[in-house]
Amino acid sequence: APAARPGLTDPVAGAFVAAVGGTPRAKLGWTDVSLFSGLGVPAVNYGPGDPNLAHQRGEYVSLEKIADCERRMFDWLDPRGVRG
Repeated sequence: APAARPGLTDPVAGAFVAAVGGTPRAKLGWTDVSLFSGLGVPAVNYGPGDPNLAHQRGEYVSLEKIADCERRMFDWLDPRGVRG
């Protein structure tokens, strides 16, 4: 599959990365970001865990990290805090 270009120069993708924090880095392996990239739609992979352990027997992620990622994503989706 062709390499995905996440389009971090796109204002929306850049705003998402800025809002959730962290440093963007390349992810090895195929994801749906490649499909979006092929269509010209900027996309990023986001979530907790070690991508080097993904889909392996020893893969794990703490519930705390999952909850933190969920909170950050909801805060970006609803910056006014109107959820519920």
